[in-house]
Amino acid sequence: MTELSTTVAEVAGRVVRDYLAIMPGEVFAIVVDDRTDIEIPIELARATRELGGDPIVVTIAPRARSGTEPPAPAAAAMAAADVVLCAASTSLYHTTAKAAAQRAGARGDFNAPFRADAWRAGAMTADFFEIRRRAETLAALWRRAREVRITSPAGTDLRAMTEGRAPMAWLTGICRNAREVSALPGGEVSLPPVEGTSEGIVVWERVASDLGALDAPVRIEVRGGRAVGIEGGASALRLRGIVDTVIDADNIGEIGIGLNPAARIGDEITEAKKAFGTVHIALGDSANEYGGLVECDVHLDGMVMEPTVEFDGVPVVVAGRHVYDLGS
Repeated sequence: MTELSTTVAEVAGRVVRDYLAIMPGEVFAIVVDDRTDIEIPIELARATRELGGDPIVVTIAPRARSGTEPPAPAAAAMAAADVVLCAASTSLYHTTAKAAAQRAGARGDFNAPFRADAWRAGAMTADFFEIRRRAETLAALWRRAREVRITSPAGTDLRAMTEGRAPMAWLTGICRNAREVSALPGGEVSLPPVEGTSEGIVVWERVASDLGALDAPVRIEVRGGRAVGIEGGASALRLRGIVDTVIDADNIGEIGIGLNPAARIGDEITEAKKAFGTVHIALGDSANEYGGLVECDVHLDGMVMEPTVEFDGVPVVVAGRHVYDLGS
């Protein structure tokens, strides 16, 4: 696949104009941290002003882990805005602040790449409207399913009940109406499995939230919806340190299917987990308007490569190939 390359300004313009549809007079809160490349908020603000919007940039100190709450003034700015985009080095999507902003009527993308390179190339250059078409088809299939099973060559074999849990992440970054929330780059369908029903083995490969590139696969034994054993190298040891010290960090909080054909699998999970032909499975928070019941101070995604995904025993993804009919 030939990798497209563009500028932060071009992509920021597309996000503000096409995906968020910012209108004259709307307040746009851009939340970043000290690690965010400055070009990102500059170009987002510039594009917003050109459309007659009113941008504000809120800079916070980096959070310790993905899912950790932002400071109260930042949360207040998010809730007071019409539109929000968070491009911090740790995700603010699975937070109470995001849920409060959504309930207040804000729309937007509450996690986005914090490195400028990730805006110039890779997943951010894809056509999110085209990806949305596939996402809607896959989400419709998942809504009808009672159980999902994920297997992989590395050893993942997880079953979970999903009946009654509608996919919450299928907007592919396109949030044009009040209370629509998503993340950038666009490209996944995901939901929280029913608490207590996940059983089996999850093997994280390549990269995970807050761990970066993994030194070795991380094998997670799951019983009753909880991680009961974590094995592997140094990355597994770090993960055990989080799970042992953060309440409910052992919860299986998300199963997501990546849909973005331009996504690169590197050391940043924000882009990697959107890669077409992959699955990501998360530990920690599943609440805060995401559809689950577990509130937790962390939400940590890990990659599953070459997955096979079955809905009620019917394959929808086989060794990374999507096998459902988009016309159905």
